[in-house]
Amino acid sequence: MAKNNFIWILAATLALLSSGEYAAAEPYLAVQKGMQCSNCHSSPAGGGKRTVYGNVFAQSELAARRLGDGKAWTGEVTKWLAIGADLRASFEDIDVPNRSGTSDIDFNRGTFYAEATLIPNRLSLYVDEQFSPNDFETREIYVRLNSKDAKWFVAGGEFYLPYGLRLQDDTAFVRQATGINFANTDRGLLGGYNVGPWSTIASITDGSGAGRDGAGNQVSLISSYTQATWRAGVSVNVNDDDAGDRTMFGLFGGLKTGPVAWLAEIDSISDNVSPGVTADAFAGLLEANWTIRGKNNLKLSYDYLDPNIDISEDQQVRYSLVWEHSPMQFLQARIGYRLYDGIPQVDAQNRKVFFAELHGFF
Repeated sequence: MAKNNFIWILAATLALLSSGEYAAAEPYLAVQKGMQCSNCHSSPAGGGKRTVYGNVFAQSELAARRLGDGKAWTGEVTKWLAIGADLRASFEDIDVPNRSGTSDIDFNRGTFYAEATLIPNRLSLYVDEQFSPNDFETREIYVRLNSKDAKWFVAGGEFYLPYGLRLQDDTAFVRQATGINFANTDRGLLGGYNVGPWSTIASITDGSGAGRDGAGNQVSLISSYTQATWRAGVSVNVNDDDAGDRTMFGLFGGLKTGPVAWLAEIDSISDNVSPGVTADAFAGLLEANWTIRGKNNLKLSYDYLDPNIDISEDQQVRYSLVWEHSPMQFLQARIGYRLYDGIPQVDAQNRKVFFAELHGFF
């Protein structure tokens, strides 16, 4: 599909959806529930430790059945401390043209979360610590101050940048091309203001996030409007980097149509590769999440990437089909197939991937 056609299709989709809001690790759930991500997650940037509501939702509405007869796990160990964790193990089979197929079983990620309440409803300390597959790594750590009316907050430390849909799949083109994903955090100040359906989050950081070495300043902002069945938002990121400035602009959104939750995102990325010379890229995502019999999710997605709009015939696309099911609380299974279609001469851009994942969480 030509780049211009894809831009028009996604732009029309976004207009129809009146789409987007700052999303958590599973943004389609926020679309289905008509809520903002902060309802289910402690981190203002989305993802990470689940709130009391997020934990109860995962054990009741998300799980096919609830084992045991005890109280629901809320994450609150004491009045002053709440914890959580995510553990992911997977099998992956990759078929690359003109090469021998490869398969691998791996423990992808183990992450522990802790939130200490220093002053109830006002001041807290949040930590997101990864302990696998490699050495211990602090992904997020910040002190957060909330206003008395909870309409605004400020935080200082290390955190994920406020930009785009916070998809669980870091391999999505919109996550890879922007460099804003679960592999990259940044250090600085984060602030937000929430009034009714409106939410705005902004940060100023040292520029080491988004997959860049960084030796300057980076400003990132996201603003969204959320309703019961739809949401619309915009993202901006400007990185003043000694290695080359980068400017990104994105639109993203969601729409609920019966049992289907739609997501869409488009991103324009401009890199200053040398004085007076820029390289412009474009990435997009269109995703449908179909809830089947209440406890199964069928995810269909289309990814598009043009790594340099000045070079013709270098576009890449990806088609994904993923089934997700939570047989009981604290456990989710995912099985999926992805088909990549890129430059014919580059075998890796035309690979086929089958994967299965087991996700434990609390």
